[in-house]
Amino acid sequence: MVDGAGHHENVVRYAAIAPAVMTHLGMALGGLAGLITAGQMAHAYEVPPHASAVYVCMEPGWPTAVHWLGDCRAYAWDGTTLVQVTTDATMGQWLRRNGGVPVEIAAAHDNWSRLGLARACAATCRQIEVPEDIPLVLLLSDGISDQVDQVDQVDRQTMVTLCARHETDPQALADALTAAAKEDVLGYRDDATIIAMRWGAAPPDRSACRSIP
Repeated sequence: MVDGAGHHENVVRYAAIAPAVMTHLGMALGGLAGLITAGQMAHAYEVPPHASAVYVCMEPGWPTAVHWLGDCRAYAWDGTTLVQVTTDATMGQWLRRNGGVPVEIAAAHDNWSRLGLARACAATCRQIEVPEDIPLVLLLSDGISDQVDQVDQVDRQTMVTLCARHETDPQALADALTAAAKEDVLGYRDDATIIAMRWGAAPPDRSACRSIP
């Protein structure tokens, strides 16, 4: 998944082609190679487009590999608990870990991405493995993570409820989560994109994606 910043024509063009590059390179050489290659493509533009990305490789019998950069997220659902397995590469998150500032100040910087695909390298990309017995992994743009459960960003009750309701139907889950993304108090609604990946009870071809402007 790739989430471009803004709607400039170069951002739109880049965000449309980068996921395929990540996927094809990732399947052959791994997620890190996929992110780095897609990131180098950003420098074909006079001003490299800024984009966040998350790549997941899921195969039965193996841990699910997750690589990411920026503020796209991955969540794992074990049938009971929803866990965020990525950490946003934003100034807000950096301040929480290193700044010693009030939480309100850190939250005000959550939309400030410190890293994007154009700076993808072995030192900037993050990686984690989800245990192979976790059958459902969600890839989210910040239009989902920021605008679903806006009041309760900790317990994520809406996301948990929808995962429990649609855990065996990735397409229904993707549809429900995009529909749950609401405007904020200022009337702003971000692009909302999700990829729901499941193996096991659902056939392999039922992995689903959903994006609405």
